[in-house]
This record gives sequence, C-alpha cells and structure tokens, in this order.
Amino acid sequence: MKKKALTYLLGIAVIAIWGMIIYRVIQAFSGNDTPQFQNSVSIKKEAFNDYTIPKDTASLNLNYRDPFSDKKTDTIAAQAHKAITHTNPIINRPKPQVNWSGIKYIGFVGKSGSKKWIAMMTINGREAMMAEGETTDQVKLIKNMRDSVKVSYQGATRFITMNKNP
Repeated sequence: MKKKALTYLLGIAVIAIWGMIIYRVIQAFSGNDTPQFQNSVSIKKEAFNDYTIPKDTASLNLNYRDPFSDKKTDTIAAQAHKAITHTNPIINRPKPQVNWSGIKYIGFVGKSGSKKWIAMMTINGREAMMAEGETTDQVKLIKNMRDSVKVSYQGATRFITMNKNP
C-alpha cells in the first residue's frame, strides 16, 4: 500500500510539472508582445571617465641647505653644478671574445634509476668526464640536460648542444 500511494503522489507531481511547462510555452507564443514590466524611470548615465592619471604639475623646491654639511651658504644648485663639472666619463670597453670552439659536448653516462648524469666533453682536444658543479681547465659544468649542457668559461655562460658526429 505504501508503494502504491507513493506512485500516485509522484505521478501527480509529474503531471503538475509538465502542465506548468506547457502553460509557459503556450503563454510565450500566444502573441501578446507587450512586456509585463515597463521601466518608466530613465537612468542618467555618467560621463565617460577612463580613469587616467592626470599629468603631474608639482615641482620640487630644492633651494634648502644640506643638513649634513657645515657650510651654511652651500646650496643644492651649486652642489649639482660641481657634480656635473667633476664627473668622469664612462668608457665602454668591449668585452673580450670567448673562444668556444675548443669545448664540445659528446654525450652522457649514468644509471637509469639515478638522476645523476656524467657529461662527456672534449676541452681543447682532451676528453673529460664531468658532473654538475665540477670544473676542468677553467670550464665549469653548471647544468646537464642530456641533450645539451650549460657551461661557464672565462666569465661567460653558454649552452652547448650534443655533437651528433664525434
């Protein structure tokens, strides 16, 4: 009896829900195109403001004395003039060129389960096996990434890729 009453109750609920759905669809297509709610209050829109920062018109007044000097007549403008006349010119010296042609990356060896890889390199005709952080003939191995290595030589750093033809 309990299952039968529950079945009738759920059947009535399904019929009521489908009835509401069908009623709303018929009401939407009934041809009454007037909107139900009309907004009679017009909203005044704010003028466009892109929120840009206005140009700074402030200026600094730098004619006060230096609180750390003993001279009372010394002004900032005079100090600035002295600083301009006594500056040393900056000389751009070209950096010495580093010859990377003597450094070649041959390959790597290591255990398959281990993450430590030993890089095999040729440095000025001599073969060397290096781990990360080791230095041989002024060449420091920074990072071993299997297909390339990152080395530091004479203050310069560079990636060297593996040579396919040894």
